[in-house]
Amino acid sequence: MRCPKLRGRARRRRSGERRTAAQSPAVAILGVLAFASAAAAQEATSESSGPRDVVERWFRLADELDDTAEAREAFLALYREDALHIQGPAGPNQQGTTTFWGRDKVRLLVERLAADWEGANIRADVSTAREVSEAVWPETPGPWGGSLVAAQFTVAGTRREDGIRWTVPGAAFFRVRDGELLRVRIYLGLGEAAEVKDTR
Repeated sequence: MRCPKLRGRARRRRSGERRTAAQSPAVAILGVLAFASAAAAQEATSESSGPRDVVERWFRLADELDDTAEAREAFLALYREDALHIQGPAGPNQQGTTTFWGRDKVRLLVERLAADWEGANIRADVSTAREVSEAVWPETPGPWGGSLVAAQFTVAGTRREDGIRWTVPGAAFFRVRDGELLRVRIYLGLGEAAEVKDTR
C-alpha cells in the first residue's frame, strides 16, 4: 500500500506533466511566432499585389513584349476580362480616342502595334531631388473599390515601314482593383515626338 503523501506527490507530478503538454511557455511562444509569421507572409503577399506593384509589372511586361505568345499573354493577364484600355489612334485609319473593351480587344491592339513597330521600349520617368532619383507613382483611392495610380513615361520604337526610330513622352492612369487592371488611360505627347538620330 502506497503512502498518501507519495500518492499526492505523484498526482501533482502527473498534473504538472499535463500542464507542460498543454500550457508550456515554449508551446505558447511557438504558437505566437507561427501566427506572426503567417501574418507577415499575408502582409507581404498583399503588398506584392498592391496597385503600385501591378502598375510596375505593367511597365516591365510592356517593355518585354515581343513576338512570343508567352510575353503577350503575361502582359494581357494583368487586365480584367472586361477591362477598358483607352488611348489615341492606334493606326492611320483611326481618329480621335480609341477604346479597347475587354482583354481580347487589348490583344488586338498589342498585335497591331507589334506589326507596325519593332524594338519598342517603355520606361517610367525618373524624378530627382536632393540627390535622390526614383520613379514616382502617385496613388489615390477611387470610388470603384480600388486605387488610381498615375505615371509619366517615355516610349521609344522603330517604325517598320521606314526604319525611323522615335521617342514620345506620355502619361498613363491605371484603375486597379483586387490586383487587376480595370481601366488604363494612355496619353501620348505626339507633338513632342523626337526622331532618334544614329550617331554611330
